[in-house]
Amino acid sequence: MKPERQRRLARSAWFTVPGTFVVLGAAYAVVPPMPGLETPSQRLVLAVQWLVVAMLPYAAVCLHILGLRFFEGAHNPLQGAGSERLQIHCRVLQNTLEQLVWFALCTLALATLLQPQQVQLVPIVCVFFAVARFIYWWGYLRDGTLGRAPGVQLTFTLNVALLAAVIVRLVRQL
Repeated sequence: MKPERQRRLARSAWFTVPGTFVVLGAAYAVVPPMPGLETPSQRLVLAVQWLVVAMLPYAAVCLHILGLRFFEGAHNPLQGAGSERLQIHCRVLQNTLEQLVWFALCTLALATLLQPQQVQLVPIVCVFFAVARFIYWWGYLRDGTLGRAPGVQLTFTLNVALLAAVIVRLVRQL
């Protein structure tokens, strides 16, 4: 990577990475505990329901690509007839799916490992994930591959933190 690209990526990392934890912590402090979720299965059901919110950016880009393919006449993706803008949306779709799988698996696992008084974390991370993916999409369209940086950093920081939280909690159960 060229030094200019590295500097550009670092310009957003200094606030997106710690900012992720600040925003999540502030939301956790403000959102009250959710009563009636005593069992892991109840918390798992809640997580499945909230994952629909996390999936909204994926659904939005799918629908957007549907419209672009129709209006551009690029009905067959194997022909490569789509515009550069369509290709960007397709890359956003692919990356969002990849990150959504990681996020969903960690969120489902974490929901079963949380204490009942901690379960408000599930809706918080689902909303944060959706916002981060919309920032990724917007940045990619606004400023190309480097414009994706804040959204990538927010999403990746969240996903790594969730994975670490699940691993720590699993190890503590051993």
